[in-house]
Amino acid sequence: MDNTAVLDIAMNAYWQADPVDISVNKICQLAGISKPSLYRTFGSEDGLKSAALDRYAAQVLSQISAILLQGANLRDTLDALIEFTSTDPRMTTGCLFYKMRSGKHRLGPKALAKVDQIDAVARAVYGSFLQARRDAGDWPGPVSVELGAKYLSEQIALAFTHRASGLDTSAVRQMLDLSLSIFQPVASKPQS
Repeated sequence: MDNTAVLDIAMNAYWQADPVDISVNKICQLAGISKPSLYRTFGSEDGLKSAALDRYAAQVLSQISAILLQGANLRDTLDALIEFTSTDPRMTTGCLFYKMRSGKHRLGPKALAKVDQIDAVARAVYGSFLQARRDAGDWPGPVSVELGAKYLSEQIALAFTHRASGLDTSAVRQMLDLSLSIFQPVASKPQS
């Protein structure tokens, strides 16, 4: 059994549908393997979902981290984030991580722990980005870095949800432009 191929099949199956609707039998059928082989490798369905989330984080979510940590200024980074979120063709069915996070009450302990771990790492990356922009002086706002990181993360999650619901990319882009405009400093009026 090719573990990487099985993980790719499971990750894509969970990503394209509601992860709860994808059974172990379906994964085994798609991968052409037996249930005992799957269980020997991943331990359980919960172990498979946890491993699929890990693979998704490495393949997809890492691209968001790369955008945030590239060291560009605030506006260029937000523009790159908006571009990725609104146009990446893989996101037409939404984001696997946010799907699992929103249905975490239906996950087993391993997958739930993985969701919490990925969420904490993502918030730390968003926070590092905002702290770097604050230190550079292009995000001087009164909002705390922690609150800003949570807000930014949730706006990206909402955009992926809109993509999955079929909202066209230009509408998603406009909504993100509006919601992320809070990170731009308001130009002060000249004194008369």
